[in-house]
Amino acid sequence: MKNLEVEIYMKNFKGFFDRNPDQLKKLIGEISPDKFFNGVRSIVENNSTNEDKSLEPTKKDLIDLIVKLNRGSQVNLPLLEHHMGNIFLN
Repeated sequence: MKNLEVEIYMKNFKGFFDRNPDQLKKLIGEISPDKFFNGVRSIVENNSTNEDKSLEPTKKDLIDLIVKLNRGSQVNLPLLEHHMGNIFLN
């Protein structure tokens, strides 16, 4: 039954971005949509095995996925190097 819930969730998730492709571009930037959706599916499948978690990925899950997928690509962010860490200047 959980597998069916995962399929329904992913169909609705992809359907939203099919209807709003500009929102997908804003969310993932230059990441391949297939890689992004595969990552989301992995998160949702993992959540479906844990009865304490809801099926949907959290904001943190999505941010972590996007950061993971962006590793290796050059991202030019306006950063100020500070002795206590980098400061984002946006």
